[in-house]
Amino acid sequence: MRRILCEQCVIRGRSVVQDIPVAELQAFRTYATSTLYRRRQVVFHEGTQATGLYILCHGAVKLYQSDRFGRDHILGVLGSGAVLGEMPTGPAVCYAASAEALTDAQLCYLPRDGLSQLIHRYPAFGLRLIEALSTELGNARRRVRGLALKSAESRLAEWVLDMAEHTGEPTSNGEMRVPLEYSRREIAEMIGVSTETAIRLLGRLKQRQAITTSQGELVVTDSTKLRRLATQDSIDAA
Repeated sequence: MRRILCEQCVIRGRSVVQDIPVAELQAFRTYATSTLYRRRQVVFHEGTQATGLYILCHGAVKLYQSDRFGRDHILGVLGSGAVLGEMPTGPAVCYAASAEALTDAQLCYLPRDGLSQLIHRYPAFGLRLIEALSTELGNARRRVRGLALKSAESRLAEWVLDMAEHTGEPTSNGEMRVPLEYSRREIAEMIGVSTETAIRLLGRLKQRQAITTSQGELVVTDSTKLRRLATQDSIDAA
């Protein structure tokens, strides 16, 4: 993966830097550091001091927490344009979760001092930043609700639909082909179940003829059925 400049970035128009004029992007880079991460490389660790925020330029990153048994629990998977980390308002602020690249990725690091200067120089950037952080907070709350109220099968159906929306490609017969870049263990962590349960639930979705899988990809064959499963709370399923 090669480093991509902001001027060449296809997602700049929908990221937090979209209001910074192209002519001033060079000045923006004096406040920020762009780094390439390989798959499985950790961006930051839970509990360490939050010294800055990260903008995910390209690729996918998972946010996760580890329990006392060393098991990882994925809190979310972020795609291009997302903002990672906590606002570094003081030395006592720590990262609430760890971040690890799920694919090769490029991230832009904004240290505390650089953030302050950017927000002062570009107020619209500050507003975009607040919007992005608020969106991530809302996503976290929806995930908590899903874990509390939705069945594991419903959470898996919702995850498949989300993957299809962000990375899927329609086929000529109306199906949706989704690259499957995650292991069964990672899928299990994302929906809050064991690996064995995730494998069993994938098999159940196949039996329902909602999906098919092959090496390296998943095909959504019945999106209507998946949506019905994804919106069903566990109390409804009972």
